[in-house]
Amino acid sequence: MVADSNPKYQVKFLRDELTDMIFYTYLFRKTEDPELKENFRKLATTESEHANFWGQALKSSNVDVNKITYRKFKYFFMKLLRNILGKSLIINLLEHGEYQSIKKYKAYLDSYKQDDDYKKKVNDLIISEMEHEEIFANKISMSAKNIQKSRDFLYGMSDGLVEVLATLVGLSAIITSHIDIALSGVVVGISGTFSMTLGAYLAQKSESEYKIAMLNRKNIFSKSKGVENMIQQYSSEATNSALNTAISYVLGAVIPILPFIFFYKYTAVILSVTLVFIAQGISNSIVALSLNTPIFKSGLRSALLALGAAAVTFTVGEIFHLIFHISLF
Repeated sequence: MVADSNPKYQVKFLRDELTDMIFYTYLFRKTEDPELKENFRKLATTESEHANFWGQALKSSNVDVNKITYRKFKYFFMKLLRNILGKSLIINLLEHGEYQSIKKYKAYLDSYKQDDDYKKKVNDLIISEMEHEEIFANKISMSAKNIQKSRDFLYGMSDGLVEVLATLVGLSAIITSHIDIALSGVVVGISGTFSMTLGAYLAQKSESEYKIAMLNRKNIFSKSKGVENMIQQYSSEATNSALNTAISYVLGAVIPILPFIFFYKYTAVILSVTLVFIAQGISNSIVALSLNTPIFKSGLRSALLALGAAAVTFTVGEIFHLIFHISLF
């Protein structure tokens, strides 16, 4: 990115700030949490100041800022995501967005070689954006429990998608009837649900027992009501984890099975692979969002891995069909 007399970067920054200002105002109206509501109000005010800064810079270049508006599609998309993802994950998304803004402003500042006073103002703006990120980072730590629930749910769904798809595609090489393939997928889905649920329960049970043991050790002489409540909360974690895993795995398994119920074999394979590719990409993008890792890269990688697993099992099925002449009608 090269900063020069061309105001195109300033126009882009102005549109970004206007969009953020409007979205923070929307979140302010929709939020009930008093602390978070006040944070959104302050953020909307700050973004308005940032927009004014870029607007003044553009006016000095004789650009008509009245014709520059916020990004309507981005605003609509963010509102949609807020309703789908809920409060916890949308905060992660906002934190991710603030970090990206910091990177863009820093690159712009580093490439700018004129007007030290202007550079200082841009640097102050970057510091302000860093304060925004810190606000979200603090709120993320407070909502870690909800984020973990969402993450576990999406991991379970991902397992259901990939495992059942790989099975169905592999069986399609040796089974002719699409209904029989679908029924095989149901069997795999049921067994996978029990396996995943049991694994999630045992893993979380061990972790919860460890946390309870450490809590009892620290409070061996006296246990307050707060400690008792924490013990009760830890005791229910394994059951909740198992339930979330079961539900998410079933949802993931249903997606690749459905096409085989309604369509013939190869049409069903194409539809099933396509649906899983999309679902896997979306679910893992949300996981990446909750972990603050690259969203697009993570979603694409997981979707391609799902396709890879399907390709491998289909190849194995074809080998069995060609070499051993295994074919079920």
